Amino acid sequence: MKKIIMANYNCDNCGDCVKACMEKNKVGRIAIMEKDGKYIPIICQHCASAPCKEVCPVSAIEHKDGYVYLNEEVCIGCGLCALACPFGAITLDDKAYKCILCNGDEPACVKACSKRCLELVDVNELIFAKRDNSLNLFSKMTLPTQKTDNSLISKITVNAKVQP
Repeated sequence: MKKIIMANYNCDNCGDCVKACMEKNKVGRIAIMEKDGKYIPIICQHCASAPCKEVCPVSAIEHKDGYVYLNEEVCIGCGLCALACPFGAITLDDKAYKCILCNGDEPACVKACSKRCLELVDVNELIFAKRDNSLNLFSKMTLPTQKTDNSLISKITVNAKVQP
């Protein structure tokens, strides 16, 4: 599963990502919002469960090649997907519009960001990298070699009695 994430807080709201998205897709599919002095991108997170997909009455939203794709030709513009999106990442005009990761090309917003705030990542690769780090840490741990049962469950139940 791929998604665009915010890689740092260097965004100055220059708008280059929004402009690039609009040039590529004719409609902006990313928004930059300010919160507590920081600029945060609002963009589709390509959810595995995709609540937007579940509520679409015409099946215009589907999982495709690891992302959530919205077929604008099928969309009737009812707005149920926008209401269901937990991130507020779907916009409505005559139809619904959301990030579709530039249909597999390098996302225009990522490419246009001069501050390198946006990054296209493969979530599974990040998870595996974290697992590798954990594996390295755990392999260096020194554990007791004694055969006595020092588990938490044995300590809790050692004096436990069953009442008749």
